[in-house]
Amino acid sequence: MAKFAGTPMVAPSARVADPSAGAAAAKGVALLCALAAAACIAARFPPIAAMLPASLSLVVFAVAGFAIGGAAAAEAHCPRGTVGALWMRVAGPPKLALALGLSFGTTVIAQVLEISLGPVDPTFPASAPMAQNAMWFFVFTIGFAGIGMMSAPGVLLPVLGLPARALRGAPLMVGVVVLGLICAAIGVAFSYALGIPAVAELVGKAKAWCDANQTIVMGITGAVMVAPALLPSSDRD
Repeated sequence: MAKFAGTPMVAPSARVADPSAGAAAAKGVALLCALAAAACIAARFPPIAAMLPASLSLVVFAVAGFAIGGAAAAEAHCPRGTVGALWMRVAGPPKLALALGLSFGTTVIAQVLEISLGPVDPTFPASAPMAQNAMWFFVFTIGFAGIGMMSAPGVLLPVLGLPARALRGAPLMVGVVVLGLICAAIGVAFSYALGIPAVAELVGKAKAWCDANQTIVMGITGAVMVAPALLPSSDRD
């Protein structure tokens, strides 16, 4: 059979994978993580949380942790922009998943410490109508994901970015599962820690401090939301 010069044959197994296909798969995984994180936030809505058995409540923390870790691992497979702060360069789907994951964490902290900001009270006060409580809860958790998308990358990726990049050489789902399980374990450990008497005592002291320093608490909350979006970042984040 004649051979044609200049047209080397390439075995199918030697072809380079389409990077855009990998990025699309990573964004799809990140969207699934975002849905999981949103479901975990909904499970913290007090009327829903009251119906959950203790074992299922623990699962909620595990799923939320997995969503955060999985989103960070997926983000490592997505191309970043080259201009602006970190939150501007991160792709939309993982940024949304990280924002909802961070919202879950801040909601839990606000509920444990019984922190309220004006009419926004995540502890679901009985004095307010159900519809009003539901509106405030979901507007300031899932509804404010847009604001979280500016702060979450700067809060979470400097910590999770290193292991996510270390796992980038592995297949996408391997990295998602490994980092997801690590963060799920952290979520379960956090849930268990809240039941330890010594931690409960510290929480009681923290509640008292928050009640006595509402202005400082609001200032810290605002700084945590805004500062990560303004701080400069590098490609190593």
